[in-house]
Amino acid sequence: MTIQPSRPGIPADILALSHERDELRRKGKYDRADALKRQIEEAGYGIKDNPRGAHLIILPSVEVDGIVYRTARQVPSLLEEADRCEFSVNILANTSSEEANRCLESVLRFGESSDIEVIVVENRSLDEELQRKDPRLHVLRTSRPLGVAEARNTGLRRSRGRYILLLDSSVELTGDVFTPLAQVLANRSVGITGVRGLLTEDLRHFDECTTLEVEVVDGLCMAFRRGLLKKVGLFDERYRFPSYMDIDFSFAVRDSGAQAVVTPNLPLISHPLMQDANLSDAERTRLTKRNFYRFLGKWGHRDDLLLDKKGD
Repeated sequence: MTIQPSRPGIPADILALSHERDELRRKGKYDRADALKRQIEEAGYGIKDNPRGAHLIILPSVEVDGIVYRTARQVPSLLEEADRCEFSVNILANTSSEEANRCLESVLRFGESSDIEVIVVENRSLDEELQRKDPRLHVLRTSRPLGVAEARNTGLRRSRGRYILLLDSSVELTGDVFTPLAQVLANRSVGITGVRGLLTEDLRHFDECTTLEVEVVDGLCMAFRRGLLKKVGLFDERYRFPSYMDIDFSFAVRDSGAQAVVTPNLPLISHPLMQDANLSDAERTRLTKRNFYRFLGKWGHRDDLLLDKKGD
């Protein structure tokens, strides 16, 4: 039975649909129950099932260039459109306005001579809003924080560049990163590139390396062709916390037959990562462990995706 939500504001008709879904699930009619779940989610409400019954929540809305969409899923995708620029730079403002502004300002400064657009997903209530009178900048504001993968995917769907560059907001550019990244990605055998690579011996422990071809491109700075998303899909939105999300995506890219390589000597600074003040150390540990087991469940048997390290 659907539990009355602790938050007010769930309409009676949505509660009725959830009660109907409960009954369908009890009778084993899961296809019809799933259809009702999609209907409820399209209306802007999420369902969390637990042993006591379904719990309804109000999903975060997203404002895109002044237009408000009731849920992130309703934000129109531009991935099927033709390329409008060379690079779509995606920044996730997930910690502080100071950090996000530093990253953004460096991208706008060192992207002046490049054909770029900048997609900022403002995923927290920041001390000051990111506002610029710059036609290259598009700000997506969420009413409440989205999971990290869902927030990233919302920005990806609005990207129209030939290449996509994902930056952690802790990164500050100190020069032109766009030319060397484009040169590496011009090689069609390369699927994904970035500033830092990781290798693993056992699909459980990942270490930074100095080789050019790698098994994982760190999400700190990650670039790929936009068209690649049609082949490998977006980020797995079950990753609500960032740990292992970049590893999972790198393995999906390499599973498609493409290489992961490092672009060396990119002009940027990686400042210390800021922790989400809303999470305790114990909660961060729990979320990291959960993501690890999620990755392991998908890829832990794929020894065929490990590079041959003989002679290293």
